[in-house]
Amino acid sequence: MATTNVQAKVSALMWLAAGKSQRAAAEAAGVSPGTVSAWCRQPAFAEELAALRTLYGQKPFDGAALMDRLAEAEKRLAPARSAKERVRKVRVRVPAGAPAEEVRAQARRAVARAVTRDVKAAIRRAES
Repeated sequence: MATTNVQAKVSALMWLAAGKSQRAAAEAAGVSPGTVSAWCRQPAFAEELAALRTLYGQKPFDGAALMDRLAEAEKRLAPARSAKERVRKVRVRVPAGAPAEEVRAQARRAVARAVTRDVKAAIRRAES
């Protein structure tokens, strides 16, 4: 959901910077107008919006610079991930006296299952 939220913010930024209304930006981003209004009150969002409006106002218009700035805004607006979100612990039970090679193989399979499960969950969240 966080990624989708950041993408919605970037979409709203693009519409607002182009001079569209908060309602139009909200409709394009797939959120409510109140959400866009709340984003506009956030300092980081307001700073990105001001920078994008400056780029939109430049003559001649530089679309590449605008797209670069939107990509940077997406990175800056993404919430910082905690260490708990980045690291996933996997517990493997191995019979006593098992050879080291078997332990490593079981650990690899457990990690692969965990990663697959996380990727499938992320895809389901993105599709919904």
